[in-house]
Amino acid sequence: MDPELKKIWRNYVRNLEGAVKNHRFQTALKRAIKGYREGMVKIFEKYPEIKQLAKEVRKIKENSIKRNRELLKLAKERFEENGASVYIAKTAEEAREIVYKILDGAKIIVKSKSMVTEEIELRQYLQSKGIEVWETDLGEFIIQLANSKPMHLVTPSLHIPREQVAELFNKLMGKNIDKDDIPAMVRAAREFLRDKYFKADAGISGANVVAAEEGAALIIENEGNAKLSISIPKKHIVVTGIEKIVPNLMDAMKVAMVTWRYAKYDVTSYINIVFGPTGAYLLGGYHRNIYGPRELHVVFVDNGRSSMINNPIFREATYCLRCGACIYECPVFNLFAGYFGGKTYMGGIGTIWSAFTEGIKYAIPAAYTCLLDGRCKVICPLNIDVPRMMLELRKKIVNGVSSLN
Repeated sequence: MDPELKKIWRNYVRNLEGAVKNHRFQTALKRAIKGYREGMVKIFEKYPEIKQLAKEVRKIKENSIKRNRELLKLAKERFEENGASVYIAKTAEEAREIVYKILDGAKIIVKSKSMVTEEIELRQYLQSKGIEVWETDLGEFIIQLANSKPMHLVTPSLHIPREQVAELFNKLMGKNIDKDDIPAMVRAAREFLRDKYFKADAGISGANVVAAEEGAALIIENEGNAKLSISIPKKHIVVTGIEKIVPNLMDAMKVAMVTWRYAKYDVTSYINIVFGPTGAYLLGGYHRNIYGPRELHVVFVDNGRSSMINNPIFREATYCLRCGACIYECPVFNLFAGYFGGKTYMGGIGTIWSAFTEGIKYAIPAAYTCLLDGRCKVICPLNIDVPRMMLELRKKIVNGVSSLN
């Protein structure tokens, strides 16, 4: 066996065994899954029409992916018209280098939740350059302190129980927070990060969806941390995948609504729509840079996505909204959480994504862990057929295919 693949297998199995044996891990995982399922029952009862809207969004994504190159070109043009600087990164390495160049000597960075930046390991890269980087999403902040990896697309720290969170916060902040005092933990994180927002030289975010015709990025959230990260520092950098682009703002809002409903929310607390650097018409003309960031930079990341889009077998994976519904219903995830999947993306859909964005080697162990039971396809708002793609991925592996790009 290839030494690198052998190491990947060994680490994968070790993580699965560790997850099953870790009582704290299992307790936190069961709490999260129970909460999600109970919440989704209420969502479907209150908003039965969401299933019909999801079918419409499926068509929007199908059309958008077919037109991806055209929409990417249009989005770039419109963002630039709005005063933003736009970059297209072919690889993860190129994306990291672009962001580092944009930062241009920045010392402190605040960052909102983004799976694309996890994929390209942006925080770790910037930290290796001596930059102080803080995750501001509470779950991601906990992950950063625990030196762990996200275990879910929406609730990344679901595997870390409140008892451990209290320990992490007390160590970082020199406090004595009780493990059962969750409001105190939230206050402590708020106080610590509030200081960072106003000292930061730049804020980095992802984007849930991008509207090409308007040149707009939508960032949905519940905590308000993204709004602070993108509005207070003098620079805002959006890092997002090319598959996130849809034709217009109306389509983008439909995508966003289905995403938050299937993530168990009636409506997210904040819907940030970013067109360009701040500005307003006053005193006889249009003036930029009034209160918010003076600069907006948008980095579109490919990193295997074009190969996925151009592959008729796996193209469907690019429709994924990152709502996380499928993995909450997965029986394998119910045992191992985010350790089932690739380096970054978890679950069955994450295994397909990892094969393209990180390399097929990283997808092999999870490809043979999947039970092909199909519960992910049933709950998925866009009815993405993960079991079919998983079988096709296994065929590629058996036939010795070393790369899908």
